[in-house]
Amino acid sequence: MEEIVFGSGIMQLLIALILVSTFMILGSTRLYSCVRAFGMQSFLLACVAGIVAFSTGKTDIYIVAFLTLAIKAALIPYIFIYIIREIKVKREIDLYVNISPSLIIGGILVVISYYLIRSINLITELSSFALSASMSLVSIGLFIMISRKKAIMQMLGILIMENGLFLGAISLTYGMPLLVELGIFFDVLIGVLIMGILIFRINRTFETIDTDMLKTLIG
Repeated sequence: MEEIVFGSGIMQLLIALILVSTFMILGSTRLYSCVRAFGMQSFLLACVAGIVAFSTGKTDIYIVAFLTLAIKAALIPYIFIYIIREIKVKREIDLYVNISPSLIIGGILVVISYYLIRSINLITELSSFALSASMSLVSIGLFIMISRKKAIMQMLGILIMENGLFLGAISLTYGMPLLVELGIFFDVLIGVLIMGILIFRINRTFETIDTDMLKTLIG
């Protein structure tokens, strides 16, 4: 497997900033701020893909970087912001887990991911750092899904998990076949559109996007 020599320091900085953007989402109750942080995270992922493409000389990774920039960093945040404006909900007040404990749990998940990955014999320090960050994103995204009540935040949790898997794939294996990547981007976009429609329906029925209200449908 090829080694990424060029830009390894930049790669580590970008991956660290991706983790920072995840904590920005975890530590905020303002939906606009969370969406912007997700957009920044996706932009950083596009930069990581661009460096990998330049280092390996693989043209298809340039296409993946462009699609990440266009869909995840621009289009999906635009859709989220449109939904927030339409339903007129700007922040999340009630959470299953409050902000301070959430940040502590997020830090614990990062530490656990780091020590778990250290037990795996990887070729380079960059590979170890990228995989531990990838695992951290997946676990924190899952935690956001189960600790937040608003449907939009739960959607962001799913997308953060997908970003984590993408980071691991692009950093360790230098991307999947282009056809597979295109299919994933298409699935993510369609999933966001469908969930957007469901959020509008939930808001129209319950006058809230709090998924805790869906318990009233039981029976």
